[in-house]
Amino acid sequence: MENNQVGNEFELLPQKDESTIELPDDQTEEGKENNAMDNGTFKASDSFRPMNGAKDLFENVKIRDTEVIDIDDDDVGNENEDDDVDQVPSDPDNCFARGVRKIKSSITGFLDKYKRRLKIGCYVVLLLLYMAYFCYAMYYSFTNARALFAMTVCVVLCVIYAFIRNNFGGEINKVICQPLTDFCDKHWSVIRWISAIMTVALTVTWLIIDTSKNPANMMSFVGLVVVLLFTFVFSKYPDKIRWRPVLWGLVLQIILALLILRTRFGLEAFRLLGEQITIFLDYTEAGSKFVFGSLWHNHYFAFKVMPLVLYLGSVIAVLYHIGLVQIVITKLAWLLQFTMHTTACESLAAAGSIFLSMAEAPMLIGPYIPAMSVSELHAVATAGYTTIAGSVLGAGIAFGISPSNLITASVMSAPAALAVSKLFYPEVKQKPSLAEHRSAKIRLPEYQNVIDAIAGGAMAAVPIAVNICANFIVFLALLEFLNTFLSWAGGMVGYPHLSFELVCAWVFMPIAYLMGVDWEDCFLVGELIGMKIVTSVLISFKKLAVILENRQLGLNPSLSPRSELIATYALCGFSHIAGIGMTMGTLLGLAPHRSKDINAVVVRAMIAGNAANFLTACIAGILYEGEHSVGIGNSTAWNVTENTTALYTIT
Repeated sequence: MENNQVGNEFELLPQKDESTIELPDDQTEEGKENNAMDNGTFKASDSFRPMNGAKDLFENVKIRDTEVIDIDDDDVGNENEDDDVDQVPSDPDNCFARGVRKIKSSITGFLDKYKRRLKIGCYVVLLLLYMAYFCYAMYYSFTNARALFAMTVCVVLCVIYAFIRNNFGGEINKVICQPLTDFCDKHWSVIRWISAIMTVALTVTWLIIDTSKNPANMMSFVGLVVVLLFTFVFSKYPDKIRWRPVLWGLVLQIILALLILRTRFGLEAFRLLGEQITIFLDYTEAGSKFVFGSLWHNHYFAFKVMPLVLYLGSVIAVLYHIGLVQIVITKLAWLLQFTMHTTACESLAAAGSIFLSMAEAPMLIGPYIPAMSVSELHAVATAGYTTIAGSVLGAGIAFGISPSNLITASVMSAPAALAVSKLFYPEVKQKPSLAEHRSAKIRLPEYQNVIDAIAGGAMAAVPIAVNICANFIVFLALLEFLNTFLSWAGGMVGYPHLSFELVCAWVFMPIAYLMGVDWEDCFLVGELIGMKIVTSVLISFKKLAVILENRQLGLNPSLSPRSELIATYALCGFSHIAGIGMTMGTLLGLAPHRSKDINAVVVRAMIAGNAANFLTACIAGILYEGEHSVGIGNSTAWNVTENTTALYTIT
């Protein structure tokens, strides 16, 4: 009997009678005549009469189940040559094989019998060894072991959480979480007004007190109000807006910003995280130097940034394989779903966008996309536009952008994406699919082992690296052509300095000013925003890195620390025109029959993504307290101008 296994399903193939024996064609004729066999086969139930002279042979031969006798050709016909040999000995190799099998069977049985005890024993031994190592490391030098201490505390907290969840999670959810959720849902019509009034009152009071110390922060608050009014006025269905995801999105953003930008623990934690990430990314140089030679830094972008994308692709794949990324994504998605009351698919897409690109995050929920509502599709696309992926995050760090600012902006933009999306394209009606999406599962590629994950992640990152190179080549070439054309057209009227950067600067200067950028820096930040929207976030990151280094070297043009922080947050997203094609290609590949709906939301989602980035930048501007803010004044990035040729001249 054979089984064909496909996934977890088994298909039984047609089986033959176990007592049926097939005979070669040249041996069936005589058998047919003597034994009345059909089609060259006989069954055990049929009468069988052996040939003459062979009956005694069939009756007397006994074959052991586990012993095979092998007679050499040289021994045939020479039985009488050696009087000492009475019978053919069995192969000694089989005796050895039987002994090995017996030992193996005994060991396997012992391991199966005491598997649980042995497993616990190994864990106890490893735990004792680690405790001894940890204690000695703390005793030897606590300063050098701070990272070890932080990781150990995180692991201990995760183990405690897992223990409580596995043993008491059901009871806690039944007694506390579920009744609280039901109560809020039942009385939300009253709670939302109370919470809205309290939020507005507390926000206004806090702003009056806080901005009295730094009046410039009030302008960022004005920008926040303008962004919200813009998305409300141009909303697809203003009368259908559900304010819960909007308010909770703002609350989560403010809470995250307060923890990161206003607490000593948050500042130090993210500063340390940024430093460690930079050190970790530095290891890419070993591979670059080996492959491209000692002069690899002469071609900094190709031989430093692109290998970095491959390196991070492998690292993220390994983290997927061991399950760490899934844990982080699902917990963030649960937080967004619980507070903002968004569907599981929307929440997973928003949380996944922190780590994955706009082309990869929707694949987490690929099987659910064909049944999504238009508002849900808009939310998924907006989440992809609002954040930057791990590979592009590494490229931005390689250019010289503060890793702390990039990480903070990506995390804060996840709730902002859902808030702005539900304000710009609200859900019209409760579809049956929404209830089904409450328990969506992550769909991820499976790897056989860590080695497979490393290789697979690197190969999966190759198209991303090629895409980045292609975009740089094409967009910079088109930008140079456009600048030449504008300079020629401007020269006709006595203004040969006209360029695309100049046009972007004048168009987006008001937005930069509303976000709280210092007026003398608005022209430069407006130029960066325009280049990001029209070309690519990496091109704007590259130019921003040169400007930031100019400030450290005392050169011009440069930005103030406040403008630097706001500009970084405003640029941290994929919301540019080229991203429209990437989003359409991904969503249409997952749901081809939804082409009409997808084409209707991708442009609106790109605008919503930019609005979410501006919202995050406004909150960062409101909470700015000086150069001790995250990423200001402690850049650990590589020297950009030494290792690269400037892509363009800043005027």
